[in-house]
Amino acid sequence: MKEKTKTDFENWIKKQVKIYKPVLGLELQEIEIKQGKHTDYLSMDCCYPYLEPLIRYSDSAFEAWKKGNLPADRILHELCHILTDPLYVKALSRHAGKADIEDERERLTDTISIIIRNLL
Repeated sequence: MKEKTKTDFENWIKKQVKIYKPVLGLELQEIEIKQGKHTDYLSMDCCYPYLEPLIRYSDSAFEAWKKGNLPADRILHELCHILTDPLYVKALSRHAGKADIEDERERLTDTISIIIRNLL
């Protein structure tokens, strides 16, 4: 049997992304995948306000995947950061005001409603 490679792992992640993108309303996002030098397991690099997020993975995530110990919903978790990170970025900003936070809250709420609509 052929040894699984990091390219195989990245292709598996791409497959999960392709499955979840339409459900989460992320069709416009250009999601890249790269190995991270300082990534503990899996992470999503937020590039707010741009639509080019980056999923990073570590050697430990790759090894877990090779052993069959990395469920697809871990990729779903990382993709959900695309939805929640705009609010997070605004909340951490020194200059964010109440209106900024409320705008992001409404955007996130609307996104969740679209997701549920997609599922129904």
